[in-house]
Amino acid sequence: MDYEKTLGRQTGVLYGLLSRRLNSLLAEAELGITVDQFRLLTMLWKADGITQQQLADKIGRDRASVTRMVDILENQGIITRISDKNDRRINLLHLTKKGRELEETAAACAHRALEEMTKGFNEEEEAILSQLLRRAIGNLRC
Repeated sequence: MDYEKTLGRQTGVLYGLLSRRLNSLLAEAELGITVDQFRLLTMLWKADGITQQQLADKIGRDRASVTRMVDILENQGIITRISDKNDRRINLLHLTKKGRELEETAAACAHRALEEMTKGFNEEEEAILSQLLRRAIGNLRC
């Protein structure tokens, strides 16, 4: 089997290249966040005030790695932890003003990286790729 031609290898290479390009664009924009932190923030931009466990589940990362990212983002003043009114053992994650202000520029960086990735694709090809990737993801989700 030629492993370089497998879908697994190709999607892995694509993920790595896309992540590196987005990291580069985020650094150029001087946002002070990484691709993984961007992924975490996209969830908070959609649903501010969720728990760390909910966040870990949504981005498919273990709680320990999410805790490390949250610690970094909290130290940067991008998010804050607030104890749940009903259960003080639970911390809810909230964006700060600085965290909300990052969204537009960070989203523009992601959009640019995706445009570069799909350069030369027509709309139908993009739609087909998106549909096939969603189906593959759905096949592997438990």
